[in-house]
Amino acid sequence: MSQELSARLRRVEQQVRAFKELHSGELQLILDELTDIAKQVEDEKAAASAPTAPAAPADPADPAAASPKRAKWLAEQERKSAPRSRRELLFGEREEET
Repeated sequence: MSQELSARLRRVEQQVRAFKELHSGELQLILDELTDIAKQVEDEKAAASAPTAPAAPADPADPAAASPKRAKWLAEQERKSAPRSRRELLFGEREEET
């Protein structure tokens, strides 16, 4: 009976080690995500407290320069060209669809 118990204990030890290795990678991903979220919150807080830049003067040669649609399009283009976090890459698509 002690050999059987010893074999079971070794098997449990192997399972615990495998569990530890498996989840250490997952924990690092979680820590990375938390770091990304904290940085994003700090950036948003800094952007909210920073004084807003004055609007660009309208170009008299381009009547659409001051158009709200153009401003929205320019903001969208800037957002698309900005680097994306892993979270935005994986889950951002779902949020945009709703």
